[in-house]
Amino acid sequence: MRILWPIISKKKVTGSGNRLRSTSPRKKIRLIGLPSMPRPEIDLVAFKAKENLPLLIKAKSYLDSPGVRFCDVTGENRDIGKRYRLFTDARFREIVTRKMKEDYLAQGLINATTRINYALAAGHVYSNDEARIQDYFQKNGWIFISPSQIKERIRKLAAKGWEDNLITITAKLLLKD
Repeated sequence: MRILWPIISKKKVTGSGNRLRSTSPRKKIRLIGLPSMPRPEIDLVAFKAKENLPLLIKAKSYLDSPGVRFCDVTGENRDIGKRYRLFTDARFREIVTRKMKEDYLAQGLINATTRINYALAAGHVYSNDEARIQDYFQKNGWIFISPSQIKERIRKLAAKGWEDNLITITAKLLLKD
């Protein structure tokens, strides 16, 4: 996921595959009410220093599938909605956020006034669900990074001058005439 970071966000990446550390994994899982679930992991964490805003990002590509569905990210489809717990389960979101904040405070990465937000970066969205997902995320104060936004950011990377950066070079190669 680190390779995709400049494509999906203009914020500084602080890491990918972030697992909660502040208490024992089993204790955290019991708090969430899912004793057989592995430790919660956040796909990407971004930080915008000026705004003191960490962003917990769920990344879904679904390139060879129907794509991210509105009913899944809202929790209407309970089975698939489990893949989007950060958005469909308020208790899970609250515990993960609290524990992530504890971890980052202990590491000196944030301060006590930091407010954490959430985002979904989707490489492919089902049929006409993109606008509905965008509206739903906006109403909840979250960020939705759509396939068209990802493509636009790839175009901007490709248009940049020479940069000795794997992601920029890859974007240039993909969009070369």
